[in-house]
Amino acid sequence: MKENAYTDRLSGSPWRGRGFGRAVERIAALALAILALYLAATEDLAWVPILIGGIAAVALLLVDWPYGAFLELCVAASMPRWFVKIGKLHAKPEHFVAAVIGVFLFSRILTQKHKWKSAGKPELVLLAFLAMNYFTSLTTSPDRASTLRWAVLLTMVVSPFFMIWQVVRTREELDRFMDRWLLVGALGALFGILCFFSFVAFHTEFGVSVFDFLGFIPAVHGAQWEPNIFGSYCASFSAMFLFYFLNCTGKKGWYLAGFLITTVALLLSLARQGWLSLVIVGASTLFYTFRRTKFRVKHLAPVLASIIIAFVVGFAVMGNLSDRLASLSLDTAEDDPTVVRRAGMMALASQDVQAHPLLGLGTSSFQLLYIADSDTTYQGVDNAWLGSYFFGIVHDIGAIGMMVFLWFLIGLGRRAWRVLAAPARGPTTTAVGALCAAVMVMLIAYQFTDASTLAFTWIHYGMLAAALRIAELPGENI
Repeated sequence: MKENAYTDRLSGSPWRGRGFGRAVERIAALALAILALYLAATEDLAWVPILIGGIAAVALLLVDWPYGAFLELCVAASMPRWFVKIGKLHAKPEHFVAAVIGVFLFSRILTQKHKWKSAGKPELVLLAFLAMNYFTSLTTSPDRASTLRWAVLLTMVVSPFFMIWQVVRTREELDRFMDRWLLVGALGALFGILCFFSFVAFHTEFGVSVFDFLGFIPAVHGAQWEPNIFGSYCASFSAMFLFYFLNCTGKKGWYLAGFLITTVALLLSLARQGWLSLVIVGASTLFYTFRRTKFRVKHLAPVLASIIIAFVVGFAVMGNLSDRLASLSLDTAEDDPTVVRRAGMMALASQDVQAHPLLGLGTSSFQLLYIADSDTTYQGVDNAWLGSYFFGIVHDIGAIGMMVFLWFLIGLGRRAWRVLAAPARGPTTTAVGALCAAVMVMLIAYQFTDASTLAFTWIHYGMLAAALRIAELPGENI
């Protein structure tokens, strides 16, 4: 009898135990359904979407490495507005995703599924920059625990630079990574536009900041931390789309659409530093294109049409856009409360720099020293903050740290100059030019509102370093 039962199971013939198994499955499914309904009625299930998202993210890491990991990183870097408070830390999605991807990459290296790539000069210099943050936070900080904690967070947002350096090694990988990065940028800008139209149509304030000290004007921040940073984010992508449209041979319709979407979002952000940086970098892109290619004036028609459409949309839906444009005048700067606030913060920081010129006072130490008063409080944040990127580096890690960072920037800049000036041109050269445009936008815009503590900044840097390394390989730009 035992042999017959065993044979029946192997041959697929009916077996009495199967009916019992199905009954157990039905009972278990019914019990789980009842439990789910009970929890939905009695408990806060806000963690369920997070759990589902986490499971989906891990699955994407496993089935589409490394492109799935990069896509997750891009999406997380585009939504720092949301965070989870863990003790005194504000952990953003980019922190969690960077940590998970870092662990996953390290495990692949240990199991020899990924070949370790030795560090080059940019990576070593950037490591020295991070080391300076830890050193000053440990030795000169007014609060070691706080500045060391912020140094750890800075390391996490800078880590995408090193991950991209490890993973992106061929032109095909670079192209696929760039496609994903541009897509996420366009979707992030489109999300901000939708938030604004929701504000207009339904009076919602999701994704929109309303500034009472500026006459209750609305400015879009989308999924970014605040409108100025959203403006810098959109301006960097707008510059990349423009460079691709003017210098590539295919997908021009997509690049033009991306340029239009990101430019409209930039206008709705009311971020003047974003406007200024895009004008400067856009003009530089046009100059480079005219000098390097047989470019006809008629090729500018789609770009000019996109700019006109963006302004028409902006003026049609934002009655205060003209006033915001007029505020770019130097005559009105002294009456702008945001300009006055930034100037006051710079004056306070200058005193600290004079007292600690070489090493500074530790990562993000400025907010430990000063509390914003009623005239400088911004979006309910009482801690003071420095808007200037370079001045903030000098304040935090001193002149020595600033020289290390300039070494990093100049090194990338010199290599990019050689690639862009070389006679041979190809897809990799175009990627280098687009990423240089984005970095130039950030370097200009961040002198007014710094966003270097967010991961999307370092994705740009990492992609530029990877593109330069690939462009310098023999035969890559043919």
